[in-house]
Amino acid sequence: MEFGFAFPIRYVHVWLGLTTLVLALLVLALLATERRRRERVERFVEANLRDRLTAGRSVVSRRPLFWFTVVGSFFLALTFAQPRWGRAWQEVDRLSRDIMICLDTSESMLAKNPLPNRLERSKQKILALIDRAPGDRYGLVAFSGGAELQCPLTHDQGYFRAVLNAVDTDTISYEGTDIAAALHEATEVFKEDAEQTGDYNKDARAILLISDGEQVAGDAVEAAEEAARYARVYVIGVGDPNGAEIRIPDLVRRTTRGGGEATHLSKLDEDTLIKVAQFGQGGYIRTTPDNRDIEEIHGHIERLAARSADSDIRFHLVNRYQWPLALAILCFAAEGLWVAVLPKFRYWGRRFRSPREGVRGHA
Repeated sequence: MEFGFAFPIRYVHVWLGLTTLVLALLVLALLATERRRRERVERFVEANLRDRLTAGRSVVSRRPLFWFTVVGSFFLALTFAQPRWGRAWQEVDRLSRDIMICLDTSESMLAKNPLPNRLERSKQKILALIDRAPGDRYGLVAFSGGAELQCPLTHDQGYFRAVLNAVDTDTISYEGTDIAAALHEATEVFKEDAEQTGDYNKDARAILLISDGEQVAGDAVEAAEEAARYARVYVIGVGDPNGAEIRIPDLVRRTTRGGGEATHLSKLDEDTLIKVAQFGQGGYIRTTPDNRDIEEIHGHIERLAARSADSDIRFHLVNRYQWPLALAILCFAAEGLWVAVLPKFRYWGRRFRSPREGVRGHA
């Protein structure tokens, strides 16, 4: 029979380790409490009178309390793990956020810093983000000296990936880098979507700008402030503040008069990108060799409000948390009942002992 938990099955050993640790600490705490209780009783009651005066409060009569607490705590931990077995058809709501990606396709993105070049690394980062949030809607704006919508907001990842792979430095014919134009284009998409759906909640929308920040036209900060009315603006800076050399023929499609090739030092302009993120009420991070930058951006996006996109009927493992929860409640209820019954043991203990001792039972 297939079995599962709320977490991936490969993490069962982690849950078992943590549960064992918590139960071990609980057992030590209970034993220490019982030892202190016994010491207090021995401090005030003579040894030969202890059993008579504390009938119903002996270690043996209190031992079930220990086991009720430990077993109940184990079932409570199992409840939080949400064991699942057996399959049934269930309606599943798909939650979604809207993410418009503005990708810099200017010639400076061909700098081999980082490798293979800034543009290809940016594409890799976008695909990594999609893998982490496959339920969101994605759109794509490519920009250099101008900006054009390449892919409208869509759940069709196959189409989005195909469009993304086709984007290069020839996609936009205008030379330069106009971040403001890209933000305006993304803002118009969200503005039209808000008017059509009636949903003006900017906390369910995000603009992800990926660029080296070498802006040569437009006011990116002003555009980010306007975009913040409809979405939060997050920025990934690609490149190195120290710069990387780019051949001018690759940058502006021409050679020097002497027939030689001049170079241009392309630097990551973090000051501009940080301001864009601040006025866009989002966040900024520089690209990293691993996907730590995507993890951070994904964390920000996950905190945005999600809305129901659609629903589907799927064959899922059934969550059986009610069973361990019922057992935990039963154990804790039995513990309370045992505490209520304990005083009766003292009374019964006196009655059964008195005939053998030849005296009338008394306190």
